[in-house]
Amino acid sequence: MKLTKLIAAVSLGLASLTASAIPLASLSGPVEIKLGGLTNESNAIAGTTETTWGIGYIESMKAQTNTGQWLAGTGEGYLYYMIYGIADLSIIPDGAGFDIYNIGATGGSFDGKIHLDIYYSATQIANIDQFKNASPADRIDYNSYAAYAGLGSPYLQLTFGSDIQQVDRPETPQDERLATLVQNANAQTLPTSGDGKFFLDVIGGTAMTQWDTNGQAFGHDMSGNFTLRPNFGPDFNPNCTEQQVIDNVCFPGLINDPIIAASVPEPGSLAMLGLGLFGLAGLRRRKSAAK
Repeated sequence: MKLTKLIAAVSLGLASLTASAIPLASLSGPVEIKLGGLTNESNAIAGTTETTWGIGYIESMKAQTNTGQWLAGTGEGYLYYMIYGIADLSIIPDGAGFDIYNIGATGGSFDGKIHLDIYYSATQIANIDQFKNASPADRIDYNSYAAYAGLGSPYLQLTFGSDIQQVDRPETPQDERLATLVQNANAQTLPTSGDGKFFLDVIGGTAMTQWDTNGQAFGHDMSGNFTLRPNFGPDFNPNCTEQQVIDNVCFPGLINDPIIAASVPEPGSLAMLGLGLFGLAGLRRRKSAAK
């Protein structure tokens, strides 16, 4: 093959790599994780300080260095999550709405941290990511949701980290610098609209090695912002009806927006990527989480 043709072939191959979906284990460098979710305040665990929890899905993970992206449902299955253990630290009116500061719930099995567990599923759970009308009544335990039963060990286990709030608000006796989830909402309870921010720390899961990089501010593994809006009503492209929310068969809040993370590909994936290139050249109440 002439040199010009070889260069063209390699360039074409690299272009297709950057544009196409790649395996989860091959993601590297800074990664933007696009997610959506559903939040709820009913079925909080009795005897604890929990106020809010939710479930959700991950749409894509895109490497910011143009090395490709993982897309849900493109041959590698789907990723779903459960966020739980959100407890109010303080709620402060700000004139236009409310500043809401959250910490981890205590009591029962809760450990004082807000948790986010991500699960891999080979098949789509359409009520969560397609129809967005899953039932909050399907919560099994403080860290369990019926649709995730049988999925095995979590892909990732994360907790919400400190450092998100740098100022202690003088309006309350609480120290708002302890908050690990900060929200700004136009109402104190769901359904509401607003936004928030957080840090995440990887504490376990089958992919822990790949994502435990301490690559974000203050040594956290991920940082995120989110928006929140009601999941019913004529102005919000509803997936639930108000009666379904009242009857506890549909989540009242919708959340989305990206999380920024760093990823280290697994050694086996690095080797395969190198071989591929070589072959081409010669390839709420208020809020919540995940609020």
